[in-house]
Amino acid sequence: MDHVILLFGSGISNSDRHTHGPLPTFVVGGGSGTLKGGRHLIYPEHTPLTNLQLTLLNKLGVPAEKLGDSNGQFKELSEL
Repeated sequence: MDHVILLFGSGISNSDRHTHGPLPTFVVGGGSGTLKGGRHLIYPEHTPLTNLQLTLLNKLGVPAEKLGDSNGQFKELSEL
């Protein structure tokens, strides 16, 4: 688990209403030392999930400036 990053979650919060938030998401693994574990982070409602995906892409060595409706990276995951 020290060398992997696993992302688990859903794209829809309420399937009857097709709402996109809040979305509980689980990130596991150390990413070869790029992620600090043991934290529970809560972001404001309507924060795009693509911000997390963009941050993880950059952690994995895939440089990207934007992904879908992202408007930035998660600073708490970018800092170690």
